[in-house]
Formats: sequence, structure tokens, C-alpha cells
Amino acid sequence: MRKPRPTPADLAASLTAVKLLIKGMNGAMPTLVAELRREACERIDDVIDDLGSMKR
Repeated sequence: MRKPRPTPADLAASLTAVKLLIKGMNGAMPTLVAELRREACERIDDVIDDLGSMKR
């Protein structure tokens, strides 16, 4: 099943979530930082893919 195209508000919400994840890395344990970094990278990749689908 194909997911619906994101709206600009959806993309802004995703980027805000990534920003909060990155802020949460300050002072976190190294193992938690690695997990937060992985999650942030996955979300950024999702936003990039969504932006690419908006152009089509």
C-alpha cells in the first residue's frame, strides 16, 4: 500500500522531531547517543525521500 504524500506541515513536524532528538543527545550516555543519532538519520532520510516524491 502506498503512503500518502506528505504536506509541508508533515515535513516541518518531522524536522522538528529530528531537532528535538539531536537536542536530546546533549549529556546522554554514549549508547543512548548512538541510538538517537541512528533515529535522527533515519528520519532525515525519510524527509529527503518525501521531498523527492513531492517533486514528481
